[in-house]
Amino acid sequence: MRVTLVGLSLLTMLTAESAFAARKYGIAGCGPGSVLFGTGGMQTSAGTTNGFYGAQLFAISTGTSNCTPDSDSAAVLKQESFVVANYATLSKEMAQGQGKSVAGLAEVLGCDSKVLPAFGSFAQSKYETLFTAPGSMAMLDKLKLELSAQNELAGACKFSQIY
Repeated sequence: MRVTLVGLSLLTMLTAESAFAARKYGIAGCGPGSVLFGTGGMQTSAGTTNGFYGAQLFAISTGTSNCTPDSDSAAVLKQESFVVANYATLSKEMAQGQGKSVAGLAEVLGCDSKVLPAFGSFAQSKYETLFTAPGSMAMLDKLKLELSAQNELAGACKFSQIY
């Protein structure tokens, strides 16, 4: 029984370590400890270093010391921030099918500039559907859902498929 528990413990540790191998940091997480000790076997030291004076919290808050989000998460955050900040203007411009905010929305969705006129027309044609539920996040979710059904636009907007 004891040998089984030791074996399971080792397997769990090895599996957990390999899950973090693709990241820039190990099991101790991002922060100064990850910079000093890397992803190797000194994760206890890395975790201790991260714990001093709120170092890991500072690194996460400022996006330093390997604490940057992956590109998909960063793209979604950028989309959400843009839609929240420009919701009123987007509502007006999407009804018209053009404008700087519509172009900005296409940009944060990763749309190729060649499809901007088609994106504007699409937004205008789907206006009633997009703005039925209140709130910017509901509009963004519906926009992405509607975009995914449009082969040409979905292919030209590389961040429209991530949530």
